[in-house]
Parts: sequence; C-alpha cells; structure tokens
Amino acid sequence: MSREGADSPHGVRARALKRTAPRSTRNLAVVASRAQFTLSRSFVFEAAHTLSRRDIDPPSIDASRRIHGHSYRATVEVTGNPQGESGMVLDLACLDAELTRVRERLDHRLLDDVAGLGPATLENLCAFIWRALAPTLEGLSRVTVSRDARGDACSLTLRER
Repeated sequence: MSREGADSPHGVRARALKRTAPRSTRNLAVVASRAQFTLSRSFVFEAAHTLSRRDIDPPSIDASRRIHGHSYRATVEVTGNPQGESGMVLDLACLDAELTRVRERLDHRLLDDVAGLGPATLENLCAFIWRALAPTLEGLSRVTVSRDARGDACSLTLRER
C-alpha cells in the first residue's frame, strides 16, 4: 500500500479501528463481568372466576359473584449473571418449559377450583405463579399479572435483604 493509501481517510479509519477493537472488546468483557441481566418472558391465559366481596356496596357484590372471565398476561422476570461459555443468564427453552407448566394449571380453568390459589385476585395470581416457579427457577425476581383489556396489573418483586 502506498503512503497515500495509508493516509487516506479509509486507511486512517482502518488503523484507528484496529487500535480500538481490542480495547472495546476488553471493556465489554469488564462490563459483562459486573453486569446483572434481567430476562423476561410472558404467557397469556384465559380463565374464569367469581369473587365474594363483602367489603363493598351490594351492586358490585352481585356482579363479582357471578362467574366471569378475563384474558390475563403473566410476565416472569429472572435476574442473574451470564453463565459459562454461552453467556446466558438462563436458557430461554428452560424458562419456556417452566412457564408452560404453570400456564397449563391456569389456562381455561375456573380459578376458584385451582388448588392453592385462593380468591382469584391479581395479588393471589402473582403469588401463586411465584410459588409454582421459585423451586425450579433460580433468579426469579418478579412476576407481573395484568388484564390488558382493563388496564389492571400487579407485580410481586423480590426484595433485597
């Protein structure tokens, strides 16, 4: 390459990239070694329920006692550090398998009949999903259940001690 080619804008840029690439890679490695990532995955389920609400006015009691249903979205978050050669916090296929297991317990069910759930409130759904996933899902950090059509949502988050 002639001196002119080396000093051309392309030659200068190429040399600059060669000098900075290893440094950039090192910086990425340092960030990754100190990073904590949060993965999230959602699943949707359709379910019916009733609610016996004695603490509100009578017209609402009648409406909530009747069987009615909702479309729910549950979002599960797992927080952790990248592991091994893959650099993944968790293999998403493993997460999918766990979420499918929980979804099958809720989808197209009368939630009143789901053992261990209690009244089908958003809070109880979050707690139920958390309890179902926690034994097998290391790094579980948040469960959110929402009813998108109504604009309601509730999250259960792991507190730092």
